[in-house]
Amino acid sequence: MFTWWISWLWVWLLWSSSWTRVGEGVGAAWETGINQEPPRGLEAGAPAAGHKEVYVGPGMGGSAVQLMGLEGAQHFATQPTPQTAVVGSTVVLPCRVINKVGHLQWTKDGFGLGTERDLFGFSRYAMIGSDDEGDFSLRIKPVLLEDDGLYQCQVSASDGVPGIRSHAARLTVYVPPEPPTVTPPALTTTAGVAVTLKCESTGGRPAPEIQWVDDSRRETVRTGSTVETQSMADGKRVVVRSRLIFTPRRSHHNSSITCLTSNQALSSPLTSVVRLSVLFPPEVRLRVRPPQLVEGDDASFICSAHANPSLLTYRWYHNGQLLQNETSRSFTIQKISRSLHQDTISCEVSNKVGTSKKTQGVHVQYGPVFHELPRDVMAETGKKVVLKCDVDSNPPSSIVWLRNGSEKILGSGRELRVVVGPSTAGLYTCLASVRGFPDLQGHLRVLVKGPPMIVSAGEQQGRMGDTVTLECSTVSIPSPIRITWTYKGREIDLSDPRYEVMEDKQEGGLRNLLLIHDADTDDFGAYNCSVVNEYGVARKQIRLNEETGRVPVAMVVGGVVALVTVAVLVATLFLCNKRQTANKGDTVV
Repeated sequence: MFTWWISWLWVWLLWSSSWTRVGEGVGAAWETGINQEPPRGLEAGAPAAGHKEVYVGPGMGGSAVQLMGLEGAQHFATQPTPQTAVVGSTVVLPCRVINKVGHLQWTKDGFGLGTERDLFGFSRYAMIGSDDEGDFSLRIKPVLLEDDGLYQCQVSASDGVPGIRSHAARLTVYVPPEPPTVTPPALTTTAGVAVTLKCESTGGRPAPEIQWVDDSRRETVRTGSTVETQSMADGKRVVVRSRLIFTPRRSHHNSSITCLTSNQALSSPLTSVVRLSVLFPPEVRLRVRPPQLVEGDDASFICSAHANPSLLTYRWYHNGQLLQNETSRSFTIQKISRSLHQDTISCEVSNKVGTSKKTQGVHVQYGPVFHELPRDVMAETGKKVVLKCDVDSNPPSSIVWLRNGSEKILGSGRELRVVVGPSTAGLYTCLASVRGFPDLQGHLRVLVKGPPMIVSAGEQQGRMGDTVTLECSTVSIPSPIRITWTYKGREIDLSDPRYEVMEDKQEGGLRNLLLIHDADTDDFGAYNCSVVNEYGVARKQIRLNEETGRVPVAMVVGGVVALVTVAVLVATLFLCNKRQTANKGDTVV
């Protein structure tokens, strides 16, 4: 019994002490105690160790028993938490109380909304739930911007039970912005010239994000834009303005730039577009028909251009030179020749914005032809020489080398290297081939350098009184330096008009002719021909014999004339005799 009295005495002392500290506010629970902040060090939503989720502030009528966390005190099972809501939606702020004995009300920004479930004067507000479950959650339907604020669920003290209040929960109301407006809504400009576009978004909360989208590329424009934000009169919504400095290209013609705005209150972005009409100089394309030109074809060059405006002027150039009177979209060269291969044809197109030019190289296919005819080569025995076959064709020729009519291929390519000697001297052929064209052959000789040789006959004839000819033909590699004639030990005096020398080049040598006009008896005899080249001298005696056994031409002509005269006389006598005989017969009759 003694122990029981001691325990009650201890409880009474504690209660008396607590009542002394909070007695000033027992009668003013709603006015002061419920609106106080929680004790320092006790964060919202985090009950102290050993305590329920309840705290009592000064003037809330708490007793020493509740302050010690004893069972039976009213306390929160669920408290409101910060929420966001979009204008027009419905939001519920939860509040559930265990062992509720006091009066419950919600406050907004410190202002009490009332203790009835249907809050008088607040038609959009209601405390939903049931008393049995202690559920007094606050529903706001529909949410308006004015509902943005700080909400708290509070229960007053009653019958010695202290009042409680929940955490203060922020309701943040989001507002979708109005559709953006762009300036200008349509724009006509020139490619390459910078323009400024403006986009304004009004009334959003939070501040909307503005993006610019290039519709021609379907990508976000990431450079050239600036943004400024201005608060509206209600202090909650904003106006956002974006400025874009943009340089259009020809690809933007008949396209658009889209201003796109979005914030948390929007399920999808809002858009507004700037329609673009872009003036740009011609974009030129030049092609040739047929694509592969063959010598002799008619070549047509076709020029097409894309431009805005589309009123175009055409000019044509050949190797940079203006072609007069060629102003259409196409230009034709009749029967194109190889001389135009690797030339250039240009098409220039102009509109009022500018001028563009496109150049096309001319590629003509043609068969092989010699740049320079193959030339004989000569060298001393054992020396190397290069045989050349300088052929031009498009495409390049395939060249092979043959010798002395043989079909054996000695080599290929434009050049053939040969070591000169008796076995390699002779005639060579280079054969150039291009598919689709006739083959081309060239001939040249490999000659061995050495002393000259005289190959003329040692006995030659002439007739007295005529112009007689003595021939001294020589094979000489290289060509002779000098050829001289001597007769009876004396060199022929070529200043004498009776003598004349003629020369005729031949393969590998020279044909020298000595002409003697009005030959007489003294001109017949033994002559000497001497040939000199840089490797030696050749000499040969050539005898001029008088021609005999032949009837002079004059006598032959005279005899023919005489025979013809006799024949004419005989014929005349025969005809006269026949006519006289015929006359006598007529008289007899």
